[in-house]
Amino acid sequence: MQVLNHSNSNITSTSVGNQVSTALLSLCFLIGIPGNIVIVVVIFRHFKKDNYTLHLMLNLAVSDILCLISLPVWIYYLNIDWIFSQALCKFIFFLVFTSKYSGVLTVTVMSVQRYLVVLHRNWWAKLGSKREKVLLLSLWTLACILSSPAAATAHVREEGQRHHCWRFSAPNQETLAILLCETLLGFVLPFSIIVSSYYCLHKKVNQTAFFNNPRLTKLVTTIVLTFVILWLPGHVVNLMKILAIALKSVSPSVSAQLYSFSNLSTAITYSFTCLNSCVNPFLYGACTFRQLAKEKRTATSTQNSGG
Repeated sequence: MQVLNHSNSNITSTSVGNQVSTALLSLCFLIGIPGNIVIVVVIFRHFKKDNYTLHLMLNLAVSDILCLISLPVWIYYLNIDWIFSQALCKFIFFLVFTSKYSGVLTVTVMSVQRYLVVLHRNWWAKLGSKREKVLLLSLWTLACILSSPAAATAHVREEGQRHHCWRFSAPNQETLAILLCETLLGFVLPFSIIVSSYYCLHKKVNQTAFFNNPRLTKLVTTIVLTFVILWLPGHVVNLMKILAIALKSVSPSVSAQLYSFSNLSTAITYSFTCLNSCVNPFLYGACTFRQLAKEKRTATSTQNSGG
């Protein structure tokens, strides 16, 4: 789902690729949806409203749910056909990419916030609760704006005996511009900010007697690394598509091979991105429940002292 499809032939992957993708997507849906819902419910019901890191985790869980709820539609499409309307095709792509960008932006903000809270707590405190809420709203607004090209290029087409909901090719220059924007804004820029934040954080760690909350810092680091690893294949496919466009006039055979391989890889790489949404609850769920237990112990201790 990350790239525009250049060749109208071979839009979906091979039978084996479909089977692997179906297995991964089914697993992600069955595990990821309940897991993320549990995280949302626990955070809403039990945690203090002034913990912004938990707000970001809640935001990430919502993004993951948006990514995962469309999986039954994609599984049906991969194995049978697209029987739905073009409007739903566009909406599904908009939903998937909104989830993608909101997740990217959330992890980026999470990294920056962790750096500031650990090393420059007063800087983040100046932001205030109202501006923190505005930051979250701005994050979702930007994610919706960045998702618009995906919806605009998604179409339903009939080929042979099958209908396809996919992002069909635009002229090369337009396709290249879209792919470059998606790669730069969806991976390169956020990844650069994330790496810079953690580089500065770890560079200063020996000067700060370790992190003020090492478990939470380790958690955020794990989320970021997992996010990068599982999203990277999709952006590699984007880069292959960009290279294929650049080589089209110079080396048509190499260009065609790159297009073919990238098209065959798309379903698998999308499965990896969904796998990220599936594993996130396990990454921060344990920390969430530990924090809840800690708050309950603190509240109980306070009540006992008051009594």
